[in-house]
Amino acid sequence: MTGLADKWRTQPMYTFGEAARLAKVSPSTVKNWFRGYTARDANEIPPLFPDGAAQDSMISFLQLIETVVAARLRKLDNVRYRSVHSAYLYAREYMKVEFPFAHLSLEALGGHIIARREDENTGESLQALDSPAQWSLPGLILETIRQIEYEGDLAAKWFPQGKEYPIVVDPRVSSGIPTVAGRGVTVQTIRKRWKAGHKINFIAQDLDLETDVVETVLQYGDRIAA
Repeated sequence: MTGLADKWRTQPMYTFGEAARLAKVSPSTVKNWFRGYTARDANEIPPLFPDGAAQDSMISFLQLIETVVAARLRKLDNVRYRSVHSAYLYAREYMKVEFPFAHLSLEALGGHIIARREDENTGESLQALDSPAQWSLPGLILETIRQIEYEGDLAAKWFPQGKEYPIVVDPRVSSGIPTVAGRGVTVQTIRKRWKAGHKINFIAQDLDLETDVVETVLQYGDRIAA
C-alpha cells in the first residue's frame, strides 16, 4: 500500500480532460474508466479502475500512468475492455499490488495481458493475468513500460516520447505537466511563445536550450493539443 511518502504521486493532479490529452483518448473514455457507464444495451459497465477518481474528477499521477497503459493496450494491441478489467482485478486481488498498471511490466500477447514476474525455478517468465494458469515465454516489454522510470517499484516519471527524447511528466515538477527533462520548462510555455511569433532560435537562446530540443517540444505539443 502507498503512504504519505508517496503523496506526490497519489494526490489528485489531473482532470479527466488533461489525462485524456496525455493518454491520447477521449475525456469520456477516461471518465468511463473511472466512473463506469451504461452500455447501449442498458447493461451497467463497472469502472476499469475500481477505486475511481476524486469527487472533483481529478486523478493522480499513478492513475494517469495506469490510464496511459490501459489506453495503449486497448488501442494499439486490441485487447478487449473485459480482458483489461479482469487482468487489473486479478493483479490487485491476488498479487497484492495497489496500482498494477503503474507497477508491473505489462504487455499484450495474443489477446492476453502479460505481467513480467520472477520465478525461482524457471527464472523470468510472463503470466497472463486474465488467464492466471497460462504461462508464456518472455517477450518484448510493452513500449509504454520502457517510457517509465520507477522509484520503489512504482512509476515516478514518464517520458511520453521515450527516454531518448527530452520531454518528461514528473509529478514533482510543474504540477506534473510535460516539461523539458532536467530543466523544468513546460511544453506549454514553449508552445505559447512559438504561437506568439517567437522564432525557434530565439526561444532556444532565451531559455538556454538546444534548437532541436525546442523543435521536439513543439512537435509533441502540437500532437497532444490536437
